[in-house]
Amino acid sequence: MEDSEAIEQLRLCAGCPKMCRHMCPTFLAWRSDSPTPHGRALLMYQDAKGTRALDERAIEVLYQCLECSQCLTWCLPQVDIATMVENERMRLVNEGRYPRGLDKISSAIKTNHNPFAEPHGKRNKWFVPTKTQGKKILYFTGCTAAYHENGIARSTVSILSHLGYKVSVTPDEWCCGSPLFRTGFRNLGIEQARHNADTLNKSEGEQIVVTCPGCFRAFTKDYPQLGIELKKPVLHISQLLEKHLDALRAVDFGGPITYHDPCHLGRHSGIYDPPRKVIERVSGTKVVEMARSRENAMCCGNGAGMRTLFTDQASTIGDARVSQAREVGAKFLVTSCPFCKNMLASRAGKMLIVLDLPEMVLAAFDSTSKVKM
Repeated sequence: MEDSEAIEQLRLCAGCPKMCRHMCPTFLAWRSDSPTPHGRALLMYQDAKGTRALDERAIEVLYQCLECSQCLTWCLPQVDIATMVENERMRLVNEGRYPRGLDKISSAIKTNHNPFAEPHGKRNKWFVPTKTQGKKILYFTGCTAAYHENGIARSTVSILSHLGYKVSVTPDEWCCGSPLFRTGFRNLGIEQARHNADTLNKSEGEQIVVTCPGCFRAFTKDYPQLGIELKKPVLHISQLLEKHLDALRAVDFGGPITYHDPCHLGRHSGIYDPPRKVIERVSGTKVVEMARSRENAMCCGNGAGMRTLFTDQASTIGDARVSQAREVGAKFLVTSCPFCKNMLASRAGKMLIVLDLPEMVLAAFDSTSKVKM
């Protein structure tokens, strides 16, 4: 790291009283100062100044970061440690000094264009074309909804059809690149991005809708920063549904509903109100907010390679988030991210029903009375 401004930012962070560590999910998981914003800043600062090079343990600490950016919310000088960690990871990957547990993600995406090593030909197996003849819209499914959370994908297509859209998907969809950008495999991520841009720019849809905030951030932030242009507007499903609030049905869900803000949708993209407006329209009740919500929302624990490299600690973070939902008496925990839904549902047990936003909206469309789940 040679950027003098970045080095000064690291010095500020390394010398701070480090109160942000109390909000850092990885501090909760490890109960150590090392995997906290301050700890990571100190390691990068020492490496940049030539005091202490990054050894194997230091590299591990840099990969014990969710890049959720909650530390930035609490940082008065606005030191963006998550971005610095991401840039440092890119250097480590280029030097071949990254945790080898990430090879299964990068090789799976390179070979099958998804991080789960699923055959690419199965990507659209869930899709059933609709007969709607309205405005054409392209649904970019994203890897998690395509392979592990089909209910979200099917619900999305059904809702869009209800709203009068003619929905299409493309067999040429590849991983958006977000898992690669976050873990340092930027060059491979660029390959995925260029392919997707070419594919999407040639598609018939007038606009692109996504259900994955990782895809949304990649399309609206990562791609432009890389000089890769999408020539169609991109909307997250919550933004699109907000435009159709009057067309959504309201039913009794039979219990309090809380909402989990995905990091990529909230802190990284500034989208907080649209999903809440949709939830309140569909349920007819106010969202019961957790103690940590909106810009202070806690990460689910599933991002930036954490669940792949440190499964137990990722689960600890997911457990904590589920506990926060239970503390406010919620019966339903709704999110707007297939990745978050997958983690939170795996930790919720039977006392809490976890839904993604399209699943909740479809439940209302399919019922005119109290929703039973």
